[in-house]
Order: sequence, then C-alpha cells, then structure tokens
Amino acid sequence: MASSTSTSAEVRSQAFHTEFEAICRDIQSSIRPNILTPWADDDGAPTDSCILGPSIDGGMPERLVAHLKNNLVDLSAFDGGDFQDWNVIRPQQQWPIVTPDWEKWLPRMEHFFGQQRKDQGIYHLIKLFDQPLVMDRSLLAAALCFWSSATTTMNFRFGMMTPTVLDMAALFGLSPLGVEVNAALVAPEVEGSFKTMWPALTRLAGNKAKNMLNYSSFYSNFGVEDSAEDDAIAPLGEIEHAAFLLYWLCKFVFCT
Repeated sequence: MASSTSTSAEVRSQAFHTEFEAICRDIQSSIRPNILTPWADDDGAPTDSCILGPSIDGGMPERLVAHLKNNLVDLSAFDGGDFQDWNVIRPQQQWPIVTPDWEKWLPRMEHFFGQQRKDQGIYHLIKLFDQPLVMDRSLLAAALCFWSSATTTMNFRFGMMTPTVLDMAALFGLSPLGVEVNAALVAPEVEGSFKTMWPALTRLAGNKAKNMLNYSSFYSNFGVEDSAEDDAIAPLGEIEHAAFLLYWLCKFVFCT
C-alpha cells in the first residue's frame, strides 16, 4: 500500500514538473534577468526604486497560474489560497507601506539619534525603509511554490532550506552578537533607552488605546510636528523615540 502511494506521488510530481518546464520554456522571453531593474510607476514614468530579478514581465501568465493553483497542496501562504492574488495592483495586507507620517518622522528622529543608531548597529536597517519597498509578486509567488508552512522552510529536491542568523545579518545589517534583548526587556537601563521609556509608553498607550487603532492614529498621539515655516526642529516628546521604535518594529520589521 505504501509503495503504491509512493509511486502515485512520484507520477504526479513528474507530471507537474514536465508541464512546469514546458510553461517555463514558453515564457522564457518574458523573464527578466537576475539584475537590478529600474522600477516604473503605473504610467511608465521612471522612479528612484529598483527591483531585484528574476521576475516575469507583465505578471504571472494565466497558464502558469492555473497550473500552480491546480497542483500545489500548501496554499496557506496566499490570501484565500489563490495565486492570482499576486497579480492585483493593491499590495498585500501586511506589506509595509511608506506613509507621509513616516516620511516626516524618519528624518526628524535621525536628527536626534542618527549617531546613536550607528553605534547600536540599527542605523542601516531603519534607513532601509527610507524608500518604498516594491513587492515583486512574481518572485514571491515562485518562491512560495517551495514553501512549507508545516516546517517553515523552503523544500527543494536536495533538502530543506531556511534563512540563518548570518543571512539576516547580511540582509539587515544587524550584528548576531551583542546584549541580549528578550520579551522581559532584560537590557541595560540607560537614559532614553526603550526599556526606561516602556512604562510611560504603556501608560499613555493604555489611556489612548481607543484612539490608536491604526498607525496614523499612533503617529498623531506620539509624533511631534516640526515647524514648516522656518524649518525649526521641535523638541523631543516625552516618549517620542520609544514610540518611533515601536512604530518601526511593528510596521516595517514584524509587518503587523
């Protein structure tokens, strides 16, 4: 019985790969190379952003969409389990979007804490979100073909693969070494640190919880506006930096 099941799975797998390779040959001319490609907006005007290939020009072809949708089992990573969702214009719900509030808050906090962030090793990760991150839906869809939510790994023929701590250090510029930080906020209580400001932040957040149901309301409660008339930088708010870090972590790092 086990042998028969194994043989059946191998036959289905071979049929899937045969059709997949045939589709790939047909769309070969539409595949953009694995280089940085300038990104254009919906009107075709060039922008300051780039995308990292490979990607499919014009989005996922209908034939490939149907083939993947009809043959793959683990569709939990997709909204509603539909590969076609990656062709729509709107970003996915958790994809971090740069907003006018963030564009004002980021340079303001950099004025006060830019050097401190460099010393702490988080400067480049925060600056990573200075520009919008363009979602390459075709590349993500291709990667998710190999993703298993059961093991949280990419499953290939040669075995499982997953990002390592060193991969994260290379991508985000974070050091894998340093002072331990955990859910109990066991970290040095230096002046202005996140830990020292946490009690005040939670106290104010508790008082204003009903008014902080989105990031815009969060900024309105904790962000401080600089003067637009004389370019003067307003003094720091009581817990503004801690609130900024919480906003950055939740919106851009953890994508909540």
